[in-house]
Amino acid sequence: MHFEDDVSAGLKFLVADDHHLVREGLKLALKQLQGPVEVFEADTLGRAIEVYQANSDFDLVLLDLTMPGNTGLTVLDGFEQACPDARVVVISASYDLQTVQAAVRRGVLGFIPKLSGKESLLSALRFILAGGIYVPPEAMMTLPQEQFGISPPEARRNTAASPTAKGPTPQDAGLTARQIEVLRELLDGKSNKQICRDMNLAMGTVKGHVAAILDALDVSTRTEAISVAVKRGWPALLADGEASTSR
Repeated sequence: MHFEDDVSAGLKFLVADDHHLVREGLKLALKQLQGPVEVFEADTLGRAIEVYQANSDFDLVLLDLTMPGNTGLTVLDGFEQACPDARVVVISASYDLQTVQAAVRRGVLGFIPKLSGKESLLSALRFILAGGIYVPPEAMMTLPQEQFGISPPEARRNTAASPTAKGPTPQDAGLTARQIEVLRELLDGKSNKQICRDMNLAMGTVKGHVAAILDALDVSTRTEAISVAVKRGWPALLADGEASTSR
């Protein structure tokens, strides 16, 4: 099978929730996103990890914070420790501000209350798939987005308080030219599948580059890597092409 055929297969989601009716409702909603949609299910944290590791080219993982034997942020911590390159969106009945903020700091790409209507859910997911990070409006009004250590792709690309990186450059951190190109894609909010398509690389190769970037920056999630890169002023360097020197 040609690589191009693999990356054009549409969107792929993992829905992890212990309630069958919730999973069915999310599946029906996801099917209304544009293009082919494939949905996998899991009803426990262990099963979610197992399914992800067997099919790790998911565009998003929709993860409930209440699972049999686990609850709250321990569910998120357990999943992200086992699947550090996952793009996680929390779907939860409980969304107090402290939990929302803690989850975003751990690297989730969104926190969507289960009370959200279908259109609100789909709008949030489209925003996330386009590179944004979604939190309930109440959290955004209470805490400035900058305090989450994140920003939208447009802000990341335009972050240039100084044209000079604040600290070590990507090369100083040990990133190769190809890994720097992948980092540029991460800063634009691209999923592994999108990076595969844009750079004409196999999924395993992209995952290896992402893992190397996380290791070089001493972080465990993609969002943490973006936060570190922004704080070091790398978006300006990458936008100017100053960090693309071959190694």
